[in-house]
Amino acid sequence: MKKEAERDLKLFVSKYKCKKAKRRIMQDMDGGFLDEFDKLEAYCNELKVSNPGSSVSVKLSPEALEQGRRVFRRMYVCFNSSKIGWKVGYRPFIGLDGTFFKGKARGISVTVVGLDANDSMYPIAFGLTKKETTVNWTWFIEWLKLSLELEEGGKVTIMPNMQKGLAQAVTDVLPLAEHRLCARHIYANWSKKWRGYELKKKFFACA
Repeated sequence: MKKEAERDLKLFVSKYKCKKAKRRIMQDMDGGFLDEFDKLEAYCNELKVSNPGSSVSVKLSPEALEQGRRVFRRMYVCFNSSKIGWKVGYRPFIGLDGTFFKGKARGISVTVVGLDANDSMYPIAFGLTKKETTVNWTWFIEWLKLSLELEEGGKVTIMPNMQKGLAQAVTDVLPLAEHRLCARHIYANWSKKWRGYELKKKFFACA
């Protein structure tokens, strides 16, 4: 920052000034994250209007609401076009995964994908949740069950990753669904003890 200020603006500032400016910028950005979370409910309401037939839900903390505060807990979105596409031309396979956010905006981004006729990934639904718990996963999968009309899951195969509570939530909500494990996640654990390129090739050949 100091060099750029000198080069581009012809200003000579101390490192202390640069650190102070950076701190204020980061605070503004973090405040922006909080503002965006506050707007999620309005965003989901707009989705319902602009995308009729879509499954959209935002869950706020009831404890915080009692105290007059609005605290985000989880969100689910499945566009109507994704529903129709999956029902009409899907393969009966669903993969679920979660990715942790880093930085000030903590939480988990949840993604649900299927497979089309070319073995390419087909986006089905997505969401956000504050924590990785069986309660949150159960809520999310119940919405997925409703969106895709999965009933007890007897005609579909589910591939959950190794997220905490996910496998149990799938079993509870879709008791008749068949389960499959992700080879990449198995290899990630397996390779901690057995390493090497040749063993990796053999593992995936077996898979």
